[in-house]
Amino acid sequence: MGSVTVLGGTFAGVSAAARLARAGHHVTLVAEPGWGDALRAEFGATLDFPAPWRDLFKKTGRPAAGALGLHGLELAADTDGPPTDRAGVWYADVAALGEPAARAWRDLVDAADDVWQAVRPLGAESELTPQAVVRAGLHPRRSLADVARTLPHPELAERLDRLAAARGLTAADAPAWLLSRLAVARTFGRWRLIDDSGAAVPASALVDVLADRLDARGVQVVEAPADAAADATVDTHDPGVRWRRPRRWPHRDSFVDQLLARPPLRTPGRPGRFHASASSPAGNEPWAQLLSGALASYAVHALLTGEDIRPTNAARR
Repeated sequence: MGSVTVLGGTFAGVSAAARLARAGHHVTLVAEPGWGDALRAEFGATLDFPAPWRDLFKKTGRPAAGALGLHGLELAADTDGPPTDRAGVWYADVAALGEPAARAWRDLVDAADDVWQAVRPLGAESELTPQAVVRAGLHPRRSLADVARTLPHPELAERLDRLAAARGLTAADAPAWLLSRLAVARTFGRWRLIDDSGAAVPASALVDVLADRLDARGVQVVEAPADAAADATVDTHDPGVRWRRPRRWPHRDSFVDQLLARPPLRTPGRPGRFHASASSPAGNEPWAQLLSGALASYAVHALLTGEDIRPTNAARR
């Protein structure tokens, strides 16, 4: 095994550090003062994709139920907010917007299922490659604003505006394949943490559980890197790459071009240097950063040991 330095107390950094430590490497996480508070600020009240969290805990020691239980917490489906399931959304939309609008939204989210299956291999479950992007068949220039103009009710268009705004974007600056997040929300639902009494707890409480996991795995958390060079480094600082509306000229400025230009997992010309952050192809959501960190851990472990610890398709299911 080897020594690994992970730069940045980010979701991707925590994910990579815990996984690599579990695999037997000596891991140092270089985290800024107050890194836990910075992570807490990125959470909303609920979680919309619990699988990456469960996978992180399962692959690094005690599964999520047990790890949360040590803090008197439990992950439960959120039943207080608007419905996320197909039938619930349909009936709510029929009542509020009418059947034509409800049908249009249902059909849009149905199509988003296919989009989700296309984008999952592009930096979330697998390392992004130009060949994979070509096979995915993503529309190079269609934005969420273009999709919104096809919808028959202003409320539906506003939903796409909110989808973009939640990621710091306008609908015109967001690629249409971010519709995949609608499929994620419908497929996996909305979840929240509850305590022993059943009362809701902010999702940010997960940060304390993550800190415990790092400690249990023996990850050394420091504020400055050690003088000794590590065998591999994972940089999880966010360079701040964001989607932008494609310019008409030059021609090669499409959303696909922007995807391929995002920081790659492996740093060209620097063996042993890897990158995983909110600017990675998987996305900037906390769960997406966890997946980016996981990919970095697989690549580092393969470099240092020659072993492939990536999950198989059967394991993902």
